[in-house]
Amino acid sequence: MSVQQEMALQSDMRRVVETLHREETNVTPYRSEYRQLLDNHGKMIRATLVVLFARAAGEDSGKLDEQVITGAAAIEMLHLATLVHDDVLDSAPIRRNQPTVHTTAGNKAAIYLGDLILSRYMEIMAEIAPSTDFLREQASTVCEIVGGELLQESARHHAETTLDYYRKAIGGKTAALFRLACLTGVRLSAQGSQGPNASQPDPTLVDTARAFGNHLGMAFQIMDDIADFDLAHDTGKPKLEDVADGIYTLPVLLALRDDPDFAQLLSRDDPQAVEDYLQAHPDLLARSRDEAMQHLDDAEACLGDLAGTVRPKAIAQLSDVLRRIRKQL
Repeated sequence: MSVQQEMALQSDMRRVVETLHREETNVTPYRSEYRQLLDNHGKMIRATLVVLFARAAGEDSGKLDEQVITGAAAIEMLHLATLVHDDVLDSAPIRRNQPTVHTTAGNKAAIYLGDLILSRYMEIMAEIAPSTDFLREQASTVCEIVGGELLQESARHHAETTLDYYRKAIGGKTAALFRLACLTGVRLSAQGSQGPNASQPDPTLVDTARAFGNHLGMAFQIMDDIADFDLAHDTGKPKLEDVADGIYTLPVLLALRDDPDFAQLLSRDDPQAVEDYLQAHPDLLARSRDEAMQHLDDAEACLGDLAGTVRPKAIAQLSDVLRRIRKQL
């Protein structure tokens, strides 16, 4: 990514942050907690995808339409709402090195605050929606995300969980939101375009956005699952949290498939013993990384379908996102 492109992206993301910062709630007793949640937004990868696919769908220079920026902020709010609920369900004490809201305001307030952010996301998308199909896509994806979380919940402490079941669960709970972010950028950019094809995004770009988002989301979740066992790397949240909660992610499921005796070790409810086992069998983490890398390769291949369809600058920016994520593997 050129310096000029990097500066343009930084400018776009500053606008997204400013939009988030303007968000307030009229529920006076919890204004500070609401503000805290929206300010603890992390790297905003999903919002970045909205912006980059909007630029791929329209002009790759100049100032992005305000509706795209608003949509990017709303997608980030949807993500933050899911994290609030996750933290309550998992009894997580910290998120991004900050105390989680349920530890300071209580579980009930945290759940309602997550619902409040989710409701505001829905309200914003209704205000900027170019069509009922756009709203239907947003709503159905939220259902898919919740469904993925329920699939994961139903498999808690189940050593019989299959790899296919795990992949289906993370495809809903994580990849669906990445896919939605990419599609939201395409559709909102098309809304702001001019001419006979206004509000009709290029079908090739829509298909690419869908596939790219799915592969990137799958890779991202697998990487996050691997990071749970990387005790030396600070990710801003507790380590060994998944296995302690009975959530068996890819490295654990691979161990269960390879070693019949591993199920007995799991039944001891000793997360450190699982960590020790994985460190003694580095191929399990390596194979998990390979699967994440394959999804990143597939996402990169998706961008090849855009050659001649969008400007090379847009492809280069999306490739740079993949390059930065690869460095974390």
